[in-house]
Amino acid sequence: YYYYFTAAQKIGVAVADLPTGPFKDSGKPLIDFKPNGVKGGQEIDPAVFNDPKSGKSYLYWGNGYLAVAELNKDMISIKRNTIKVLTPDKTFREGAYVVYRKGLYYFFWTEDDTRSENYRVRYGTATSPDGPITVPENNLVLQKDPTQGIYGTGHNSILQIPGKDEWYIVYHRFNYPKGIDMGDAAGFNREVCMDRLFFDDQGHVLPVVPTL
Repeated sequence: YYYYFTAAQKIGVAVADLPTGPFKDSGKPLIDFKPNGVKGGQEIDPAVFNDPKSGKSYLYWGNGYLAVAELNKDMISIKRNTIKVLTPDKTFREGAYVVYRKGLYYFFWTEDDTRSENYRVRYGTATSPDGPITVPENNLVLQKDPTQGIYGTGHNSILQIPGKDEWYIVYHRFNYPKGIDMGDAAGFNREVCMDRLFFDDQGHVLPVVPTL
């Protein structure tokens, strides 16, 4: 079992024989550098994707940019010659997550800042796990719903029920109902939420209606 984490704007990995641990840190950062050509942002938000087509594993990371690299078979090191910057567009901030469905790779990411009530999720698609990413015209997946008092919906993961075309989006938002009154502190007083995620017949991700 591999536990990827962020600390001091670096990405690390720890290993255990059981999902409950104990986890032993590898002893050195997995990512502590910026990819070539990247000048700003942070080395945070790791996400690992196991490609069902090739059997390869990929690490995605980045705040202010999106990068990918193929993991070695040991799962605690990367193939540096595979590093690629994939930043889809100017809306990308952080929190990338990748899934595969019906021949397409779906890339989800979060726009804006975790302290903002407008923190929200967008998506794009690709025919390869290392891009390039195509951004649909209407690609907003999840956003605030002031009518319900829901704000700061972002930094998602995606779950698929094994063997079924049934999907869920897991994300965090401001604590309900008082988070919106906390100012910047709201971004660090959050709750984890889950809602159904649907696709239309053309494979587009349909907007998610957040629930209380």
